[in-house]
Amino acid sequence: MPVQSVLSYTAALFAGIAVSMAATAAEPVKAPPAPPAKAAVPSKSLETTVNTESVISGISAMERTRPFPVAEKVAYFVNIKDGDKVRSPFRVAFSVTGMGVAPVAAGKIEGTGHHHILIDMPMPADIKKPIPFDKPEEYLNQRYKHFGKGETEAVLDLPPGKHTLRLLFADHNHVPYYIASKEITIEVMPK
Repeated sequence: MPVQSVLSYTAALFAGIAVSMAATAAEPVKAPPAPPAKAAVPSKSLETTVNTESVISGISAMERTRPFPVAEKVAYFVNIKDGDKVRSPFRVAFSVTGMGVAPVAAGKIEGTGHHHILIDMPMPADIKKPIPFDKPEEYLNQRYKHFGKGETEAVLDLPPGKHTLRLLFADHNHVPYYIASKEITIEVMPK
């Protein structure tokens, strides 16, 4: 819609409001006169010449428009931090910003995924491969914890010693988005 049309519409709208208010007031209020029509003159900077009496802002719509900043996409541990000493089993809570959490069973939903914890493992080198699964009941060699039901907390039972933990967020096929937490080192104390 051309700027002049918008300004004419705005002036007519305000005039209508003023007339409506005048009808209910004790003393009649005269509607403001409509601004004289001026032809918009485009320039190379996309600005137009308008009657300044009816302009709400001197900044053009083009200059006021900004892209919507998308939240930074980060996964993080909520209740543990680098250097913590814990006793197994221990609770770990985690979260993600900029994405939604959905169970694998929901299928492909744009902008969602689920958490994984990498235990004593570097980030996967191949970004197109799904995150592997541990063998069932492999207590001493846990490496990949999947939270495909959309969980945001779990109880980990790790053997005593130092362990590195990192969250990695992935899609419904377990393919990483490479939204990850910083790697933290915790020490599991003997029981």
